[in-house]
Amino acid sequence: MHSEDISIEASPKIVVAAVRDAHEFFVENRIDDRYHDITLDLIRRYVSLEGTPREPDSLYAAALFMISRHPWSHPNPLTKSEFAGRFRIKETSIDWYSDSIIEKLGFILLHDSNQFPFYIDPQGTIASVVDSIVMTSVGEEVVRSIVHGNALAPEVLAEKIVDRLCNVVRIIPPAFEREIYRIVLRKIDDASTQLLKELGQS
Repeated sequence: MHSEDISIEASPKIVVAAVRDAHEFFVENRIDDRYHDITLDLIRRYVSLEGTPREPDSLYAAALFMISRHPWSHPNPLTKSEFAGRFRIKETSIDWYSDSIIEKLGFILLHDSNQFPFYIDPQGTIASVVDSIVMTSVGEEVVRSIVHGNALAPEVLAEKIVDRLCNVVRIIPPAFEREIYRIVLRKIDDASTQLLKELGQS
């Protein structure tokens, strides 16, 4: 039984069918073109891992909800219950698929001061810029510690990186500074561990 699940998940036909079905769902619901292809690609990535969804419309709506709540859309006042109502889908179903996408594809969940959810795609522009700046900054601190014997504390470095992300590069709205700080601090720890291991300093 389990081996059958694996073969279904690996089938390109399942993925193609889901993408076409999702496309029809979006056309019927007159979804804005700017969300269309990027949401279909998210559905493709998810179905490639998980196989045929049990509640296809709920998956399509959840994927659209997440794409429409990119940090750059802030402030975005549309609530999850209003969104669910528009598609005649249970809010709990959107929650379930959103949580599953976060778990399976590594999406990052942020909240603004009103506790509205926003999502960062690990393959998207924001994630790439954050990772690049963290790696560069950690690399500079590691070599500084080698040459001078001292480096910034991770917390101070995280604050500098967050300031750069939010106020210099402006890749993330300032509304998410505290949330991004937590994420950056974790990435600094991971990057530092990796670099020090490479240098035999761990």
